[in-house]
Amino acid sequence: MRIARTEIYPINLPATPAQVAAGLYHRYCVVRMTTTEGVRGYSFAGPIDRSVWPTVIAASEGSAVTDIDGMLRRGLDRGAGAEHAAWDALGKTLGEPVHALLGGARAAKVKAYVTLVWPGDPSQSHISAAETVDAVLAYQAAGFEGVKIRCWREPGENARLCEAVLAAAGPGFTLMVDRTAHVSGATWTYEQALAEARELQDVGVRWLEEPLDRYDLTGQARLADEIEMQIVGGEGYTAPAEFAAALEARSFDVIQPDAAIANGILPTVRVAAMAEAMGVPVCLHGTGGLRLPGWLQAAALIGPEWQELAIIPPTLQPDEAWALNETVLRSAPWRIDGGRISVPTTPGIGLDVDDAALERYRIG
Repeated sequence: MRIARTEIYPINLPATPAQVAAGLYHRYCVVRMTTTEGVRGYSFAGPIDRSVWPTVIAASEGSAVTDIDGMLRRGLDRGAGAEHAAWDALGKTLGEPVHALLGGARAAKVKAYVTLVWPGDPSQSHISAAETVDAVLAYQAAGFEGVKIRCWREPGENARLCEAVLAAAGPGFTLMVDRTAHVSGATWTYEQALAEARELQDVGVRWLEEPLDRYDLTGQARLADEIEMQIVGGEGYTAPAEFAAALEARSFDVIQPDAAIANGILPTVRVAAMAEAMGVPVCLHGTGGLRLPGWLQAAALIGPEWQELAIIPPTLQPDEAWALNETVLRSAPWRIDGGRISVPTTPGIGLDVDDAALERYRIG
């Protein structure tokens, strides 16, 4: 059995202006692979960059359904989450979920944390401490044991905000912060990063994400060595060599491959195996909505402490932000209960897609 046809196209789900303003997920890039036997595999995490579409199509069409590694080597590794569609087709062909094909799940459910980003100023400085606390407490009440917020405010303000959040949430609640230096608008020097990290550590923050440029391996390794709080990162790496270099340098206490940016489920699992051999925990970089099933298949295999659900605009709960999923799915692929998200166990990555609905929302 072979991949007879690969299609890549954007969709825009039917969101009202109010739903768009509220932050409901409604735009995706679909990859659909149809086998010679008529089995269809899907990914909603396809490449937005249209220039790579011909490469992805050429790498997959005509390939044996089982030859996912070969597809990756022929160019599917340039297709973001396109590889998820190949796994979906293979799993549906064999009647098994992807995690079973790759060796079995370490966990049927994964503890989730929610990454909160308010609309407006990316620094979030327009959101008061009281608003932040109220939002975090709402997610805690829904069963989530951890959240992540941005660490983009002025020096000193980040720690004060985190202290207020943790004081309100009480013992046992986990707070992470995200600097993501390459997009936060200002680059910290090493001395600034160290000072901020010490303040955050003192108030009880669990981890600080990419406080320096992600390719400053020496600087982040030095910071990770000086600070007890975890320094984490790696979401932007695309090649195995980038992960290997960061792991060898001990740049991060936790490595965070992204199951699309790292170019698929199989490459992500390979990164996790490399990290496990070196004693470095893995927590996948987050996603949400219809993109999520491939991440959950990888997470089932890896067994991380957390799965990030991102980005969620307060005060929506994740399933509320993803409510438009039901316009193209016949059944929900997962369940969130008590802050845990279930791993899909139906064949493939877990998507039961309504093709007719999908065609209605196809654009371009």
